[in-house]
Amino acid sequence: MSTASVKTVLPLSLLTGASVLAMDFYLPAVPNLQASFGIDVTLAQATITLFLAGLAASQLLWADLLTRLGPRKSVQIGIWLLVATNIACALSSSIEVLLLMRLIQGIAAGSAMVVAPSVVRATLSDESAVRGIAMISMVEAIIPAAGPVLGAALLGYTDWRGTFWVLGLVTLLVLPFVTKVTPHELPGMDRSVNASYAAVLGKSKYRRLAISHALSFGALITFVASAPQLMVNALGLGASAFPMLQLLGVSSFIIMASQSGRISKRLGVPAAIQLGACVQAALCAVMLLASLYMPMSFAAIAAFWCAFCGGLAVRGPATFSEVLALPPAQMGRASGLLTLAVLVAGACGTQLAAPYMDGKSASPLLGVMLTACLLSLAAVLPFPRTQENTSVATT
Repeated sequence: MSTASVKTVLPLSLLTGASVLAMDFYLPAVPNLQASFGIDVTLAQATITLFLAGLAASQLLWADLLTRLGPRKSVQIGIWLLVATNIACALSSSIEVLLLMRLIQGIAAGSAMVVAPSVVRATLSDESAVRGIAMISMVEAIIPAAGPVLGAALLGYTDWRGTFWVLGLVTLLVLPFVTKVTPHELPGMDRSVNASYAAVLGKSKYRRLAISHALSFGALITFVASAPQLMVNALGLGASAFPMLQLLGVSSFIIMASQSGRISKRLGVPAAIQLGACVQAALCAVMLLASLYMPMSFAAIAAFWCAFCGGLAVRGPATFSEVLALPPAQMGRASGLLTLAVLVAGACGTQLAAPYMDGKSASPLLGVMLTACLLSLAAVLPFPRTQENTSVATT
């Protein structure tokens, strides 16, 4: 990736990191919050649920704002709203006020999910776009692992309110760097192009790639959401097992994501996407068969998880870049729809596996993941192609 590309991608990665940090940096403070307000665990956990609900619900909103206002104004609105809600959360006098602010904060965090990949895809060449999206993905992978550790360390010096003050400061520091690299309008923007959701969904290539990516990433979210119960109930391990598993998976993802641009260049984007999809489906199939005939060990689950995350890192950035190979006028809505599809797929997969997670077997979870990965693979076999003009501006 060229120096100019890095100067564009790095601030956008920081923007995404600040948005994701609003979720993960806060997690260790939840028990402190619960004690501070004297509330039960269900109400305390609602501060997480509402943030995620706002994040999911905001995707189409930011997609529209990106198309109507342009990326720079969208980013500025999102960052200032994120800063304001962090301050409001820190000053909240009741749990009701905090819950409302967390919902709005989730909405604010959604701007990065739509704007960052759209700007990368519209301003960089095909090869640099894959690497740029891979860099953003690496930041998104690092935060869930590092965020809770940093948040827990901060609690040694302050309480849950201090967590929000720090988040607000970090977000504010990102603002000038992001504003500088974010264009007022996506290069090549032609407002005469039909940018409706119907027009985006009307493209067969977009639909198939979006479905494939959503199912693949949804399988990952399903595992992450279910793994704490899996470690305790199926493997009989303590609370430290899940953080270790998460660290191993994130490390594998980062290593492979750093090579995803090279892999896509060497094999071609279609082959890289198909390779990652095949790896994920094969891993789930092998692990499901193994779980039916032998007890699972932490080592086996860890090896599976590292390879699964590696497969996603190979295909994920290439898929996202290819999904956004659209006229710039359609990129915002295409990105918003894709992120929303990922969140919905993850929520559905988690709910399907949930009734079985108090059992002793990993088979139900692996069965849900295998189904998602097989459908994901089927969506890219054969690889979808289009004769439509999908050129984007390059530098």
